[in-house]
Amino acid sequence: MRQAEVIFVLVLVVGLCGCSDSHTAAPSTTAQKVGLRFVAAPQALLAKCRVTARAVGYPVPCPTYVPAGLAVGSSTTPTGCLDVIGPGGRPACGPAGKSWRGWVVGTSDVGRDHLVITASPKPLTNDAKLVNGPAWYPRARVRTVGWVNIKGWRMRAVYVPPATNDGSAFMHHVVLVWSDAGHTYGVGFHNTRGIRQTLLLDEELAKHITLIEP
Repeated sequence: MRQAEVIFVLVLVVGLCGCSDSHTAAPSTTAQKVGLRFVAAPQALLAKCRVTARAVGYPVPCPTYVPAGLAVGSSTTPTGCLDVIGPGGRPACGPAGKSWRGWVVGTSDVGRDHLVITASPKPLTNDAKLVNGPAWYPRARVRTVGWVNIKGWRMRAVYVPPATNDGSAFMHHVVLVWSDAGHTYGVGFHNTRGIRQTLLLDEELAKHITLIEP
């Protein structure tokens, strides 16, 4: 039922995790120009990526560098319903989350910046279906703002208007979308700085994305 799915996605919007670990400074200064410094991801995050890949059975997008201060948590496995990255449809999400089984979902914050990560169990050609997941509805639309090539991936940059993506965790985010080996992936920050500046953050993150095998 769509109502239950939307309720779960709204939980995804606000679901956050706790503290962060110490990091090593990243070499790039691109993101610093828009107010964030990227640092090496803590081992806890990398471990969560590996656990998630084993749970869903396909490669998971794992950022090896993240904004300093990103809420990652100290546990090495995804906890509760939502985490910085984890398999969708976990029992802690309740009945509304069952339709998300096979998906990857992740939500985290650093100050005013909200990061969402997702992956679909099958390839998608409609970006609105990716950013809404199983809660997609026919009137959902995104706006393409450009294309980028990063690490051999051809990525679409899209803006997710709240008016046509009701309940999506990606509402008002700028998202990079790409497909690889039978799956479609999306990563993106909340548009708090303007689309151009937010896209720079997305690109910096994507430069350090590795697909972690099961």
